[in-house]
Formats: sequence, C-alpha cells, structure tokens
Amino acid sequence: MIKAGEYVLLYHSDRIKFLVSVQENGSFSTHRGNIDFRQITGKEYGDWVETQYGTRFYLLKPTLADLALKVKRTTTIVYPKDAGYMLLQTMIFPGARVIEVGSGSGALTAVLASFVRPHGRVYSYERRPEFSANAVDNIRRYKLDDVCEFFVADPVEQGFQQTDVDAVFLDVPEPWALVRAARQALKSGYPLAGLVPTFEQLRRFTSALSAEGFIRIRAREILERGYYLRETGIRPVDRMVAHTVFLVFAHKANIRNEQE
Repeated sequence: MIKAGEYVLLYHSDRIKFLVSVQENGSFSTHRGNIDFRQITGKEYGDWVETQYGTRFYLLKPTLADLALKVKRTTTIVYPKDAGYMLLQTMIFPGARVIEVGSGSGALTAVLASFVRPHGRVYSYERRPEFSANAVDNIRRYKLDDVCEFFVADPVEQGFQQTDVDAVFLDVPEPWALVRAARQALKSGYPLAGLVPTFEQLRRFTSALSAEGFIRIRAREILERGYYLRETGIRPVDRMVAHTVFLVFAHKANIRNEQE
C-alpha cells in the first residue's frame, strides 16, 4: 500500500500528470481540483482517486524516467532517450564505480545511482556550488544519496580523487579539457561517455580522445517520435524530440603495451 513519503504519479492523461511526494496531511492542488493526501495513503498503485470536481487521477508507480524529468532544475538535464542509450553503451551494473562531471540538476546522477545500487558508487563533480547543492537536494529527495558523493571542484586543474573506475561521464561545455584526467581515472579497456550539443564541440572532443589514446570512438544521435494511439487511426505526433545532444563513446586503450 502507498505510504507517506513515497512518490506517486497522479495520471489523468499524457498532458495532465503530476509527480507527487505523498504527505501525511494536506492536499495537492491541480487545475482540475484538489486531492487530499488521505485519499492516497492506504491505496495501492493502480487505484484511482477523484478531485472535488470529479476528475479522476490514477495512482501510478513512477518510472526512473519520470523521476529524472521531474528533478528541480537549475540547468538543462540529460533526457531519458539519451540516458538509456548511455547506460547500455557503458554497461553500468550493480556495484559499478562511476565518475560524472557536471552534476547539473542531478538527473543523470539519479539514473546512474539507481543502476549501481546497492554496493556501487557515483562520484559527481561540479564546479558551481549552487548547481551541486541543487543536485544534492534532488538526490536526497529520491533517497539515492547513500550511493552518491558530490564534489565541488574543477577536475581540469585538480584531476579526480578516484582511480580504477568502471566508467566516466562528461557533461560539460568543454569535455576535451577533461579527457586526460578521465583517462587517468578509468580502468584500462573501460568506457567513457560524453555529451555535446554542437558539431564544433563534437570535432574537438573526438580529436582530444584520439590524441589521448582512446579507441573505438563513435558518435550517436538519438531521435524520439511519439504516436497518437486512437481508435480512428494511429499516426505520428506533430512534434518530436529531435536533436538534444551528440552522444560520444570511447574506450581507454593500454598505451603502455603499444610502447613496449
């Protein structure tokens, strides 16, 4: 049964839905009416409640994509369509130790933390303290802080405190400046992932990866298009999530062997 402190997706339609932290008392207000939290506690996911105006909301278990999209934002976030592909290309697993540069609003941090639990670790670096503080708050709100460590630091100047990590994720405007530090932190043969929005950044980033001895360098772009599912006919929606970022992947090669 749903208890106070849990998250619930109040779902009326794809356009009217709310991610809510259930409280012991009080109510949640919508433009379709109010929902008393006492209507929710004790029910099961999949049940429904109604506002005083008769609008029905189903109580759904939020997905990881729902949580990532609903973080309190101080920056742009990594969208689920990109985060999912990054997870597959870097093979994040329970127990993995990963570095993330650019905590931002904590959306990618939440995704990574959910997959490395219970014994893994996410080391999240951010240069701006206000961004880091917001990411920390979001991660605590989702109760994922037990596997996350946050650092207000500039790895370009100071490097990383960790070594032999399983993956490095770079989400900063100049990822090429972090390639050398990322190489030093990564296990040999393990993957790096980065995100850049423009062609010029893509060129500089991939050039830096090659110069630092990374191999299997590749770039991808994920486009997402939804569909209207209607009894009268199914067709694509009028708008789609097209370009967000270029995803860049590479693996650390063992240069020492080549020199020998």
